[in-house]
Amino acid sequence: MSGYLLDTNSVIYFFNGEEPISKLIKEAENSISISFITKIELLCFETENDITKKIAEFISEIEVVYISDEIIEKTIDYRKTLKLKIPDAIIAATAKVKELTLVTADKSLSQKLKELKIVNPI
Repeated sequence: MSGYLLDTNSVIYFFNGEEPISKLIKEAENSISISFITKIELLCFETENDITKKIAEFISEIEVVYISDEIIEKTIDYRKTLKLKIPDAIIAATAKVKELTLVTADKSLSQKLKELKIVNPI
């Protein structure tokens, strides 16, 4: 599998109109994914109904990657060795297992996850 895995902050930047992430999503429209944990985080935000609807519509148009035993094992590894928070570990493990480029503005993840290809969305 190739493409991009957006973390939660990347999707937020997209909805805030940040040009670099908007361009990336437009150019890679058929190869954009999010983790199930990102879906949960996005749909839990307390926002206006129209924004929640736009987020839900966006999610329905991209692939949501659900957890597998392989992702669980890699999540445990990242949690133990890199001391990542569980949501970050799940997202990073998903990118690693699915061989996706992780799109994140989280600089600490970029520093810790040298084995992943990472793109900053802003």
